[in-house]
Amino acid sequence: MASAADFNEALRKQGLPPAYRFEAEVHQAQLALPGSLDALEAFRRSLPALFEPCRIDPNREGFAAMVTSQPESFGLTASASGDQIHAVILQGLAADPDLAFHLLPAGEEPQAAEGMRLFPPEQGETVEDYWIWTVRCPAFFPGPAWLLQRRDGQEPPYTYGTL
Repeated sequence: MASAADFNEALRKQGLPPAYRFEAEVHQAQLALPGSLDALEAFRRSLPALFEPCRIDPNREGFAAMVTSQPESFGLTASASGDQIHAVILQGLAADPDLAFHLLPAGEEPQAAEGMRLFPPEQGETVEDYWIWTVRCPAFFPGPAWLLQRRDGQEPPYTYGTL
């Protein structure tokens, strides 16, 4: 099984700080679920989705939608490039002292080890079908956000949130 260091290395490769909150029991419990991707490979594949509009619905709220809907708030123009949007999201996430990635545990009211409630995705995706990480970054994006990858790896990963 992968370790916290492995997940934090994946974050580092994206330019993000070590913000993975590894909970061995949550990871262990999900190893029994069917799927062709393990958690670390799914996490690595899904991280670039943090910087893109939601692939399944570009109108859903999320980091990219927040930046493109109010570019002037981030020092950009309406014609900002994808690279500029990526840079703003990266800077916002990296600067947030409370940035945290949690693998969503199964259960109706999942909680992180420190007792923080982890909200399940609003579009009904389940732990049985997806690797789901909650992304906490309240200084940059005040609402809950999710990073999702189907366990079978058959669809591209995506992210969205709620402001």
